[in-house]
Amino acid sequence: MHRVPLSKPYIPSHAIQALEKCLQSGWIGYGPACHTLEKRFTKMHDGWAIATSSCTSALYLAAQLLKCPEKDEVIIPAITFTSTAMAFLSAGYKVQLADVDPRNLCLDQEKTKALISKRTRAIVVVHLYGQHIDVNHLVKLCRENNIMLIEDYAHRLTILDDHAPLGDFACYSFNAVKEAPGGEGGLIWSRHEEYYPTAQTISNVGLGVDTWQRSEILKHKRYEFSKSIGLKLRLNDIAATLINCSIECLSETREKRKHIFSQFDNALKSSSDIEYIQRHEDDSYLMYVVKLSARINRNIFRDSLAHLGIATSVHYPSLSQHLAIKSNFSKIENADILSEKILTLPCFPSMSTWQVDKVINAVTTTMEKYEGVS
Repeated sequence: MHRVPLSKPYIPSHAIQALEKCLQSGWIGYGPACHTLEKRFTKMHDGWAIATSSCTSALYLAAQLLKCPEKDEVIIPAITFTSTAMAFLSAGYKVQLADVDPRNLCLDQEKTKALISKRTRAIVVVHLYGQHIDVNHLVKLCRENNIMLIEDYAHRLTILDDHAPLGDFACYSFNAVKEAPGGEGGLIWSRHEEYYPTAQTISNVGLGVDTWQRSEILKHKRYEFSKSIGLKLRLNDIAATLINCSIECLSETREKRKHIFSQFDNALKSSSDIEYIQRHEDDSYLMYVVKLSARINRNIFRDSLAHLGIATSVHYPSLSQHLAIKSNFSKIENADILSEKILTLPCFPSMSTWQVDKVINAVTTTMEKYEGVS
């Protein structure tokens, strides 16, 4: 049986030659390819950027830059990948979960307002599944309460946008299933220049000079110790080379995803049991997520698709059930209900016509079992 995977990284053909050049250069750590990646973002958005080992590292770095006093809090949406919570828990914050908007499963901005306390240090908004969320209300809310806004852009890159992120920090992902895959990787961007020196140091195990800078001369420069406590949070040039090549094809791959979304939307629009999320032109179309009706048993539905050769996943279970933080919360109405009904279907740039048709036919075949059943 031919199987359709949930995702498949898009590797441009010219990436092989670029990787060969990187490998032959004699330098594969944090260096010129990483600097090129950073400049792509600062050229578009000004500010500063540091290529990190993951989006989790970028979020953790943002958390550290805010200098969390004991018991400081951060508000994050209840439906997001666990990294959003883990980065701040690891940095010593208490995580407050905000409910989500049932229309797009992103942070409910009105309900977030009620969670702000004198201990709130930041709000994290996640542009979930590649959606571009209007954060103007959150920007105003954060300014009124003297707190930071961090935008989690793990599911979309902003370098095609005609404006910079509106938050204080933006964190990106180059994981294998993201828009510009590098295997692993991330990037932190900020509009606040005063944070840059500290960010450089924290992301470089507390040293003021990284290895690339030290080795610019034959007599390597001295290590520069600082008062900052840091970890190795930087990206490497191998991954950055892959990422840079993928970014060059970003417009093309987005259009391919968008076309696949439109085919799925057309196939499902008459169904009363599957609701897809309405997308807009500035979406990245990274994940095709649907909401199943109450009468559909998701496990049985997924078993049927698997039997027909279709991979599925759930993005994401509500973090109110996370063992590290669940004791802090009672039921979070929308997030807890919706996280039991959402389902992710396959979508990737190299998806062939027969694979798209196979997914549509498998979903249609499975839905036929529910026809006439009340």
